[in-house]
Amino acid sequence: MSRPDRGSGLLLGAGAFGFGLGALLDVVVFHLILQWHHLLSDRIRTTTLDGLRANIYYDGLFSLAMVGVLLVGAGLLWRALNRSAESRSAVRAFGGVLVGTGVFNVFDGIVDHYVLNIHDAVHGTQAFNPHWVGASLLLLGAGILVVTR
Repeated sequence: MSRPDRGSGLLLGAGAFGFGLGALLDVVVFHLILQWHHLLSDRIRTTTLDGLRANIYYDGLFSLAMVGVLLVGAGLLWRALNRSAESRSAVRAFGGVLVGTGVFNVFDGIVDHYVLNIHDAVHGTQAFNPHWVGASLLLLGAGILVVTR
């Protein structure tokens, strides 16, 4: 039986950290600051105070779950960095964070925007959804390039 690649723990931790970080940045920037959409804004309308409050509540629950993912990733990353005598590349870890962030955004763009149809990139229009997925794929690709360089 072969041993798993020791760098996989670093990439798994960095990827999970990036996934959680990407989700939290999405909530802070797009849900709270710009208010372009909320987690369930295509299911629960934001045109009433009760609807907006419900959306913000679910944004908060989602954010809490993503803090958990981010912390698990940070723990895995810390473990990979501190349990190895090998030097670890900060560039490779950064690439893993980019991959994780890109994976979150691709997941969000495809699953949330198209499959589950729970929100669009911008309230009331699907016009920006393809651009969201395209930008997310570019982010994912950049992360893969950094990891494999």
